[in-house]
Amino acid sequence: MRITIAILAALCAGTQADAGEPEISAVLHGLMQFDAAQYFQSASAHLLPAANGPDLSDGSNFRRVYLGVQGKALSVWSYNLNFDFGGSGGTEKDGHIQSAYVQYDGFSPLAVRVGAFAPPAGLEDSTSAQDTLFLERAAPSDIVRNTAAGDGRDAASLIYTGERVFAALSYTGGKVGDGAVFDEQTALVGRASGVVHRDADSVFVLSASATRVLRAAGSAAGPRLLTLSVAPELTVDSTGAKLIGTGALDIDSATEWGVESAGEWKSFYAQAGYLRYGIARHGAPDLALGGWYAEASLVLTGEGRIYGKSSAAFAAPKPKSPLENGGWGAWELACRYSVVDLDQNAGSAGAAAPADGLRGGEQKIWTAGLNWYPDTVFKLALDVQHVQIARISGVAPYADAGQTFDAISARVQFSI
Repeated sequence: MRITIAILAALCAGTQADAGEPEISAVLHGLMQFDAAQYFQSASAHLLPAANGPDLSDGSNFRRVYLGVQGKALSVWSYNLNFDFGGSGGTEKDGHIQSAYVQYDGFSPLAVRVGAFAPPAGLEDSTSAQDTLFLERAAPSDIVRNTAAGDGRDAASLIYTGERVFAALSYTGGKVGDGAVFDEQTALVGRASGVVHRDADSVFVLSASATRVLRAAGSAAGPRLLTLSVAPELTVDSTGAKLIGTGALDIDSATEWGVESAGEWKSFYAQAGYLRYGIARHGAPDLALGGWYAEASLVLTGEGRIYGKSSAAFAAPKPKSPLENGGWGAWELACRYSVVDLDQNAGSAGAAAPADGLRGGEQKIWTAGLNWYPDTVFKLALDVQHVQIARISGVAPYADAGQTFDAISARVQFSI
């Protein structure tokens, strides 16, 4: 469902447009995601300090409420203006600019994009928010996304989109709505992806990505700080608890890289990625951290996920027999396992961390999901998680701050 508005060039530039050939087009688009979740924590978890998530907040929120317009102008320009009115505090921002950019397409298949948007930073990262297998992207990818990419990031990008090859190089700054700093963060974000096999029943893709933080955000005389942290692949908790995290690190530079792959055969889909985070600390030993994930799905009704060359990522299946035509839509079973390790020489509980150590914690998550696509507009999702957090507190008495818990969550999604 789309609404297209044609505006003649005479209204914008005072020139006469050719009959039947509008110079400017606009397509309205929107996305609503309403989430609800229940956390099941043990009695021992309730004894943890507040920073370690003793009581994660059950409830609901509007994860995303997008409203925007995109289109083309004068045949060589395109644009996208998108606002997110979702979020309920905690792990999310209040209403903000999700993307606002212009793009020059006159060098096709090479494009130049400038503004605020999510620069391509990986395969999982490039999957549209409305097409993810689960309510949230895999945590190892989210750390990369949040370091120097992600929604609303000030950026300038060169993007190459071929039939089998996709590549992007971006120079990025801060995010729209960030707090004031003396110097904004600057970084380079790159991604290259290729279709290595494709036929009528299958497609296989390889993707490599890298991020280099050239300068972390800093104050006039203070340190330049970078924090790596991530929520447990669910953002309903209104307390905003992130159960693993490095804390603010005084850094000289940071480098992240990853390799990911995805493949589909008929209605079976699989994807995996390995990501590393290298931190050059100022006046302290360097850090080498990382994570990985693997996920798969099976569409029980026979449809397949759809590869899109413009993002070099996969989109949700389109039902062959939608509900409005008397069918049952498309049904998809999915599973994922992810690991993020932000520990380095963490030592043991009851003692201070070694001088070169870091107690960021380790997070392991099993997720099983069921997705129902009644048609191309609605989606209903149900996820079940088993989360394991291993972490030693960085403050005396250096106690075990880990926990294991389960969560069940659901989403109602509407997109146009």
